[in-house]
Amino acid sequence: MPSLRSTRKPTLFIPILVLFISFLLTLSQVSVVEADCTEQNNDTLIIGVPGRASFENFVKISNSKNRDERDYSGFCIEVFQEVRRILGWEWRYKFVEFNGTYDELVDSVANKTYCAAVGDITILAKRSKKVEFTVPFTESGVSMVVPVKPSPKAWIFLEPFTLGMWLATAAVLVYTMLIVWFVEHRSNPDFSGPWNDQLGNALWFTFSSLFLAHREKIQSNYARIVVVVWLFLALVLTQSYTANLTSMLTISRLRPKLWSPSKVGCDKNTFMHNYVRDVLNYKNVSLISDGDEYLREFEADNISTAFLEIPYAEVFVNRHCRKFTIIGTTYKFGGFGFIFQKGSLLVVNISEAILELSEDGTLKKLEDKWLTPNKVCLKSYQNMTESTTEENVDSLSLRSFWGLFLFSVGISSVCFLLFLGHLLRNYCHHHSSQVADVNASNESVSVKTVRVARYLMNAEIRSPWRSPSSRRVGLETEMI
Repeated sequence: MPSLRSTRKPTLFIPILVLFISFLLTLSQVSVVEADCTEQNNDTLIIGVPGRASFENFVKISNSKNRDERDYSGFCIEVFQEVRRILGWEWRYKFVEFNGTYDELVDSVANKTYCAAVGDITILAKRSKKVEFTVPFTESGVSMVVPVKPSPKAWIFLEPFTLGMWLATAAVLVYTMLIVWFVEHRSNPDFSGPWNDQLGNALWFTFSSLFLAHREKIQSNYARIVVVVWLFLALVLTQSYTANLTSMLTISRLRPKLWSPSKVGCDKNTFMHNYVRDVLNYKNVSLISDGDEYLREFEADNISTAFLEIPYAEVFVNRHCRKFTIIGTTYKFGGFGFIFQKGSLLVVNISEAILELSEDGTLKKLEDKWLTPNKVCLKSYQNMTESTTEENVDSLSLRSFWGLFLFSVGISSVCFLLFLGHLLRNYCHHHSSQVADVNASNESVSVKTVRVARYLMNAEIRSPWRSPSSRRVGLETEMI
């Protein structure tokens, strides 16, 4: 009898243990799949797929050769297929097109109409209370897309410098011209004659020194120093101007158009409409269903800007890179994720698989496959990358050259003051050598000032700073 008892206990215990283990394995595999969301007579997962995706790059549903089936493709579908590959799961599934809103799709998963949902579904707080989300496989947020206009070509030659830079250059040019004229017009025949001829020759000499050599010869060493500094400044400015203009002509420059707050568009889904209207405070919002309709609305001038989630905005701009751009602040959200019923054990495993896809570069390859620009835009991006690291070339401002301008003005001012000092010293010597006038002491200050000014304007200076050639010209002039 004792021996019989010992043999019956294992016989009863082993089947119970096997059944318990099988139950746990089945629960871990299909805990997400309750009887209400599977097909009858088998354990095939019913997975809802958005049938009205804004952009087919994410979810595309097309007819297959078999009339009773549909083909599902796109970025989100391939991410799901890669997750299955990594997990190595063989459970059966079936995609079902869902033509309602995204919130209705979430509700369908929550009420067990579907076991899960795969597509471009934004992770939101209120949705997370109803279903389980995986980790996001894309970044998300809201960005503004606006039309662009090309930079005007007719006046592009003015754009290498800012307005302040042009005004500063013109001011230094005129200042240099006046210094050269003041120093040279007494003894240099090239700068003599009527007033208009003197100033015209001085302006021509200073401006044309940027481009060509001159027949006019500078006789005063003071003027030569001023001209040398001016030529150095002119060399730096011309080289900088040429380089910046070349970059502007080489690189395609697109500028956002002005947009009106009364012409705003966004997706038809309830979340985007409520966010743009209630949070961003845009009241007149046009609801748009897909990417082609966005293009038509822009071309018809029904909208001047569109609020799109980041993945949608990037796809739209990549598709029409010469017509639209992304501007403004990005408002962050949770990203796109897959959804399952509350309490699903699959969520953890699928989230880990998505992270693995991101780390091994598979997710990046899928983005390159489905979300990259078209060939025309891709070629433009490559050319811009080879030409410069910046998409747009900024105009050069006075902030970059103020030291050079200050150096030029400072040297010119010093030369002017030294030359003026020599003139005053010669005037004092000339005045003291003349016979004292009896009424000189009775002259008013204004008369003396006028006499000094006339001397400074017309007298020829004789100083060591006069070059030999100028002395010879002066002697020849006196002999004539």
